[in-house]
Amino acid sequence: MVKDNIWKRIIIIVFIIILGISYASSAARDQVVIVVGSDPEGIAAAVSAARRGAVTILICHRQKMGGLMTAGALNTLDMNYGPRGELLTRGIFSEFFKQVEGHSFDIRTAENVFNQLISDAGVKTIMGASHIKPLVANSRVMGVSFKKGNQDLTVKADVVIDATQDGDFAYLAGVEFTTGMEDFGGPTHGMGATLIFGVEGVNWQVMMQAIREKNIPHTGASTTSAWGFWHKMQEYSPQDPYISFRGLNLGRQNDGSVLINAMYIFDFHHLCKVSREEARTRGKNELEYLIPFLRDSIPGFANATLSHIAQELYVRETRHMLGLYRLTIDDVLEHRNFPDKVALGSYPVDIQDISLHLRGFVVGDPKIYSIPFRCLIPQHIDGLLVVGRSASFDSLAHGSARVIPVGMAVGEAAGVAAYLEQYYPGMSLQQLAYNEDFISHLQNFLKEQGAYLPDFNVPYTLEGHWAYPALRTVRSLGLISAGYENNYRLDEPLSQQALQNMFNGALNRYFSRSFPYFYTRSHTVNLQEVARLFLAPLHKHHVDNPLDLAREMGLIPHDLPERARYGDKLDRATFYFLLNHYLKEMAHHL
Repeated sequence: MVKDNIWKRIIIIVFIIILGISYASSAARDQVVIVVGSDPEGIAAAVSAARRGAVTILICHRQKMGGLMTAGALNTLDMNYGPRGELLTRGIFSEFFKQVEGHSFDIRTAENVFNQLISDAGVKTIMGASHIKPLVANSRVMGVSFKKGNQDLTVKADVVIDATQDGDFAYLAGVEFTTGMEDFGGPTHGMGATLIFGVEGVNWQVMMQAIREKNIPHTGASTTSAWGFWHKMQEYSPQDPYISFRGLNLGRQNDGSVLINAMYIFDFHHLCKVSREEARTRGKNELEYLIPFLRDSIPGFANATLSHIAQELYVRETRHMLGLYRLTIDDVLEHRNFPDKVALGSYPVDIQDISLHLRGFVVGDPKIYSIPFRCLIPQHIDGLLVVGRSASFDSLAHGSARVIPVGMAVGEAAGVAAYLEQYYPGMSLQQLAYNEDFISHLQNFLKEQGAYLPDFNVPYTLEGHWAYPALRTVRSLGLISAGYENNYRLDEPLSQQALQNMFNGALNRYFSRSFPYFYTRSHTVNLQEVARLFLAPLHKHHVDNPLDLAREMGLIPHDLPERARYGDKLDRATFYFLLNHYLKEMAHHL
């Protein structure tokens, strides 16, 4: 009898184990992941989820794969290499990169590689869909509704990944975003957009030799890529008053034609489809005047003729999700190593021209940083992950994290996470973001797929400097940059114009309100003149000794750094220190 009971128990235990294995296997087969969007980030997400075993469906309004790379004709990659020159964005991006021609590539090659990746992974695709909307119940995305031809269709999903350029799907689901640079008080439209176009008849060897002979910093040329001629392009006067040009970024195609990324288009609504198309038409019209200028002015372009106009604008910036965590400019430039990292980056924080009067700048050039899984997850909507440039990045950090190789690494992580979600029943994605076991499995699976996620501890520029805490505040307002050399010029004296611009910009951005422009009386930037400027918004600057009053009101600290107490001129470091203190104290006076 005892032996019979033992065997019965063994049989029951074996049955439970078999049932459990069967259930897990069935769950893996039944896990449905939908990716909305066919940009490279979405392709990486879909391929990643499908390879793990999820039933994966990619839905997009376009008719072909590649998004910005194909419809937008962006054929040059912003690569990310680490402190030792190692490629940081491995995994699926690395697979793609090895199959195209190089940093610049033929857009037909890119489309073919994407199609093959999708096909080999078994991703189901629904192209040419319209009216794509989320199905939401109890603050959870349950699937996707859309039109295909005249049919209204609905597909349920366990997890949906929004890989649209503008976070359109997540926005319709009720996810919160900021737009443009509003997070630090900048313009809500963000960086300027570009219409990429192609020309044929270019003598590449002549053009490449001209760039190499000039030997100008931050220019260069290879057999497939070239960048330069900034000064030449400044000689061109656009017909459209809201179009400007930078140096030419050139990417060679296999047929010998060249795609050109150089045009900035301003003064349109970046999130309006009609306004975008109108902006594209304006850019197209400008080419009638630009092409003759290129023939006359750029070496190797004497026989150039227009051959291609991108179907879509290259829009660099619109929405930024308010996720569980927002990547900051400090995270990027201080080389943050997050415990829940899912991708690495190192591209310079390259803010392109914002308007005709707000030109672009490089905030800094990081050696390496990581992107945490929390940046993919909305705060209050479950069942949804967001990848691409509309993920949870502050607008300045987005200047680096928006690039496609980083986006593909993040997309790959989203695909794995969407697959893994099934093994943690009853837990939301928001909860899983803080679950160490989930994060460990996610990172291990990514490493199995070839992702590069080492721990690192890399010093950053001015680490430990006495003025660095103040510099961080001013930098976060988009008011100072260090360029590709990470040089903040802290010991340089501050000019009157720089003082005024920085003070007025900080006042408006820090307090998110519009103040009149305040001027200084003297060309000499010393403590007295800074005190006078600090008192101006309070209408107390017409006094004999503004420094004493500013100290009495707490607007200027009594314990100034030694270097600030003497001399006629203040350097940048000291002014950042004063400005940081002033902004915090002014909150009590306004």
